[in-house]
Amino acid sequence: MVKTEQLEKYRTLYEPMHTSDKKFIGKMDLAQRNIITNLVQGLVLHKVVPDYHRISLLDYGSGKGYQYLVQRAHEHWGNILPHCYDIGVRYLSQRPTGKFHGVICCDMLEHIAKEDLDDVIEDIYDFVIPGGFVYLHIACRPAKKTFPDGRNVHLTIEPPEWWGGKLTRRGYDHVSVTCSYELT
Repeated sequence: MVKTEQLEKYRTLYEPMHTSDKKFIGKMDLAQRNIITNLVQGLVLHKVVPDYHRISLLDYGSGKGYQYLVQRAHEHWGNILPHCYDIGVRYLSQRPTGKFHGVICCDMLEHIAKEDLDDVIEDIYDFVIPGGFVYLHIACRPAKKTFPDGRNVHLTIEPPEWWGGKLTRRGYDHVSVTCSYELT
């Protein structure tokens, strides 16, 4: 589980940036939506969940949630609206309780410093029920955005192989990890 002091560090870093309407709104492209659709369908197909109406999803690091409010991404996987959690968004910063059938984490892990990654990755996987899925999409390039001190908001910039190795070394049975080389 992520430690309180780690949560506060990231809340302090990202909450001021989230107050801008144009930063960290939360977005999801068609390829990401399609992968998640397949993962959700797999839950029913493999009888992890008897039907779509009982599936619970968590978007860990959701930004402001515009991918659901505006893009309507959840409509692609049967109108299952995920619980949104983002430490930097005041109205979404309440830590969820319980377990979920799937955890979605798009363009968030690169915003975590290397020394905190293991705790955050463990936290993400702790939210998943046995047989569920984790979908990680990780940007592997510097962001266009910077902190007021000039540091890039992508605190960990590594190639896909590095990320895959990190997850494999930790023993996580991840279902889907994709990396983006586009500037975000």
